Amino acid sequence: MKTKIFVFVLWLFYGINVVAQDNRIEQGNQFYSEGKFDQAIEMYQSILQSGLESATLYYNLGNAYYKSGKLPEAILNYERALLLAPQNNDIRYNLRLAYEQTADKIEKVDQFFITKWFQSIRNLNDSDGWAVYSIVTFVLFLIGCGFYLFGNSSLIKKVAFAFAAIFILLSITSFSFSSYQKDKLVNRTHAIIFTPTVNIKSSPDQSGTNLFVLHQGTKVELISKLGEWWNIRLEDGNEGWIHESEIEVI
Repeated sequence: MKTKIFVFVLWLFYGINVVAQDNRIEQGNQFYSEGKFDQAIEMYQSILQSGLESATLYYNLGNAYYKSGKLPEAILNYERALLLAPQNNDIRYNLRLAYEQTADKIEKVDQFFITKWFQSIRNLNDSDGWAVYSIVTFVLFLIGCGFYLFGNSSLIKKVAFAFAAIFILLSITSFSFSSYQKDKLVNRTHAIIFTPTVNIKSSPDQSGTNLFVLHQGTKVELISKLGEWWNIRLEDGNEGWIHESEIEVI
């Protein structure tokens, strides 16, 4: 009886907590619609600090920062939203608008068109969505195997074998896409520069040679870390070192 009461209290506490978070989301949206962007930011941040996160929440926070003129913060939260919902075109559109306002215009290294096509397909869904597709196609593969093993005619066996082969390939592909998206969430390998102007060094030290200058809002890839310094790479292939205080990991 005591155990049941304890479980009930936990569920009651959880329900109250969820309702409170929902109220804060509504309050944040209300502040945003009224043009009170600082209050909206504070409300959205309080929800994130309580442990709840979602693509919509990061997207709304990014919009509030964008309206407040805080470009690095807006880009950071748009990028975090995109990690959770890579298929969301609204996030991509707003993120592109924000990047267009940054000072650094970095040309990307050209990719083979098949690579771009493959990446665009992989970004059509998030990790959970691809995992569902993987499970469904694997079940269909098992059904195909069943028809192949127990079919009464050679035609049924041939068709079942073909379908089973297709579905197992789809299942493996979906699983690899799901793993990739999950890895992006767990292992954050990119960051946004928050310092207005920063000199990228040739070595992990303030006395290192200045290689080039970057500005706030620029996205960098994190290669390795030595002490308080990150070895970074830009989309054009240039590399250098930056102090960890100058960036925020996505």
